[in-house]
Amino acid sequence: MVALLRAPSEAAASTANWNDGRLVTLTPSPGNNSFRCENIQNGATGLFLYNSAGNDHDITVNVFTTNMQAPKTVVVPGTTGNQGLATIVAINGASTNTVTLSMSPSTPSNTQVQAFLGSVAFPMGGGGISNTHLPENGQVMTFSKFSRFYDVPASTWYSLTIQSNVTQFMCAQFGPGGNAMAIYCVNPGPNPAANVVQSDDTNPVPVRLILPATGQPPQKIVTNLFGNGLQTVWINADSIQDSASASIALMKLS
Repeated sequence: MVALLRAPSEAAASTANWNDGRLVTLTPSPGNNSFRCENIQNGATGLFLYNSAGNDHDITVNVFTTNMQAPKTVVVPGTTGNQGLATIVAINGASTNTVTLSMSPSTPSNTQVQAFLGSVAFPMGGGGISNTHLPENGQVMTFSKFSRFYDVPASTWYSLTIQSNVTQFMCAQFGPGGNAMAIYCVNPGPNPAANVVQSDDTNPVPVRLILPATGQPPQKIVTNLFGNGLQTVWINADSIQDSASASIALMKLS
């Protein structure tokens, strides 16, 4: 593995352990302005960032992965009342096992970002994220803001349905197996991929954007999935008010 490129000394001195990928709040204050995870798995991982400052000001954070790649500067768009989409930073576990998220201490004091790591392994032990088994009988399950659904589909075909009546509801899928990430976007706007950023442009995570089928109602995505006995995870990437009307269902077809 390539060694970690540490954050600037002013942030590195207060870097907190983040190896469970739990939900944390990043602020400019010492002790909360830098978090590091040193056990990224060998697969696709998403760093989910929410601007939770409650005002309409963009927030800049730095994402560090390896010494071979300059730190990625990520702008998390401002939103009134903490009602925005997540910004997803794609991390390739085949090229790094470490990621550090930091915010400059010179950032305005009323700035804060909620963050967690999502994948087939993360977050570990919940840590503020609802972790729920997705049944294979077609039962409709509703999302919450910080929700993670999981299942271990067998080697057969399934039908996956994601539905929402709000504009541009987004959900990320990790697995089954491989180093790719799928992003489902219901009721897409003109640029649905704008909220997905690569942490390392030289070792990008393959990201597949899945939109409603042409000629079908944009409020629903229905797609087939073939399992392989490995865990598959679906993580909400939308705001709290939009999540309440969104749902997911998995149906085994044979």
